[in-house]
Amino acid sequence: MIDLIILGAGGNSLGILDAVAAINAGQPRYRIKGILDDIPENQGRVVSGHKVIGTIAQAGNFPSCQFVNGISSIGSFRKMPQIVARTAMPPERFEAIVHPRAVIAEGARVGRGSSIMAGSVLCPEAEVGNHVVILQNTSINHHSRIGDFATLSAGITILGYIEVGRNAFVGGGSTLAPMVKVGEGAIVGAGSVVIRDVPAGCVVAGNPAREIPDSRYVDRSFSIT
Repeated sequence: MIDLIILGAGGNSLGILDAVAAINAGQPRYRIKGILDDIPENQGRVVSGHKVIGTIAQAGNFPSCQFVNGISSIGSFRKMPQIVARTAMPPERFEAIVHPRAVIAEGARVGRGSSIMAGSVLCPEAEVGNHVVILQNTSINHHSRIGDFATLSAGITILGYIEVGRNAFVGGGSTLAPMVKVGEGAIVGAGSVVIRDVPAGCVVAGNPAREIPDSRYVDRSFSIT
């Protein structure tokens, strides 16, 4: 059994816990030791039966544990590299968690510390970097590449030869047309259809997706007029 700690006590930790439970239902592999989170009010909180046992920087207190990244909310995703770095853990201390109902094709690659939720599909020659969060029912087609620390929400279709840059965020229900590039730290709003490249740090939304000011993003939706 591998002792596992999840980084982050938000909604993504629920998906990771579900994936671990499904993995263990086949052949027990992981034992959840707890959750690390930097929000003070989350300390001691119990998430689906698993306790927040410290802050991210306290990862070194658990020398026998592996870790998986669950930090990727719209409010925190751009800080994800710095947050994960606070663990001071080498790459080999991070596990990739793939739900048994996800499909990973032969020849596809999933990096360390990444999580892929139920119903998602990774096609041949697709690549997912390190510390990537992929939510339910998202498809990544052939020869597409997802950069480190990127977040793909639920129900996304990523077609062939696409590049999603490091630390980018793609909102749920979006479609990315073949060969487009989403730059580092960019945001694609929920339900968007991306038919042209998105520059680094840019926020786009709509059908077809177009740039909007970052301030137009409100809570979990984009308002387009």
